[in-house]
Amino acid sequence: MNGAVDALPVEWYTDTAIYQAERRNIFANQWLYAASLEELRQPGDFVTTEIAQYPICLVRQADHTIKAFHNICRHRAAPLLNQSTGHLETGTLTCRYHGWSYNTAGELLAAPYFDCLTQCDREEYSLFPVQVHEYNDLIFVNLAPEAPAFSSAYSELIQVVADSECKFSDYAYHSKITREGSFNWKVWMDGYQECYHCTTIHPIFSRDFMLQQYKVENHERFSIHSCKRKVESQSGAFSGLWLWVYPNLGMPVYEPCFYTLQVNPLGVAATRLTYTFHFRKDSSEELIGEFTDFVEQVTSEDINICEAVHRNMESGIFRQGVLHATRENGVAYFHSLVRAAVSGTTTRASDETISACR
Repeated sequence: MNGAVDALPVEWYTDTAIYQAERRNIFANQWLYAASLEELRQPGDFVTTEIAQYPICLVRQADHTIKAFHNICRHRAAPLLNQSTGHLETGTLTCRYHGWSYNTAGELLAAPYFDCLTQCDREEYSLFPVQVHEYNDLIFVNLAPEAPAFSSAYSELIQVVADSECKFSDYAYHSKITREGSFNWKVWMDGYQECYHCTTIHPIFSRDFMLQQYKVENHERFSIHSCKRKVESQSGAFSGLWLWVYPNLGMPVYEPCFYTLQVNPLGVAATRLTYTFHFRKDSSEELIGEFTDFVEQVTSEDINICEAVHRNMESGIFRQGVLHATRENGVAYFHSLVRAAVSGTTTRASDETISACR
């Protein structure tokens, strides 16, 4: 087809071996959104999360820094923390399986019936650490021990946000909602990276925005979405700043609300969507209700189409799709990054890279 770009083959959405390669080569070495700082206000507060089936816990320290670990006891792999959020009253993390305990810095304190623990034992059997970076009241983690600093990996993104009219300090943490669907995580990310589908799937977008003028600009491991607005509505009066951050984060900033959308694979054909809302500090309950209803409506519409798409991908009939060079340039860029990561090659946000994926 003239001007078309080849999409990822269907096996990249249905094959367990490819999904495991994505876990190792993408999710295990990228900076990933994990939580809001407001969820960890006091020393001893903790948050647990699971990103691409990697269990992680974050704990606010006595010095108010945040440390993160794999939520896995070094004895026989039981989880240490079983709640999504909470507070450590004793200042220790104790495994309920056999009672091994650790301090909030992840150091082994006690292992029942293992007599005479040496300092070397305590160091060797400390929790597996995870790198942490705080950015605009958001907490990012990286599972790779030698990962580049967040400020280096996302220097361009940091500058774009700093230069925009959207100020994160104008918003305060409000709430979370979680939804799950039976589809590969990339099916959702494909839809997020274009608005070609908006006229047919999301009537509210057609009402509010000039969708023929929707565009996606690809940068170094992130994309900027923009579109002129027709009318003021519950999503605000200005166009906002809509960001996608590789591999699995949406960061739309509307006038009344800024939220993160974490697209978290639970397996090859299951995905959890976690929305964390930050509203303007003077927002009324009516406005908050209207905006969350708007997000819920769009999410339900997207889940329905994503589940239908994934069912057809598993039918054995569909082999590979095609992408419009301009309407789906964001999808093509996303695919180029995934291909490069899984194949072990490097990539840049350029037309040459997109062409190489045709």
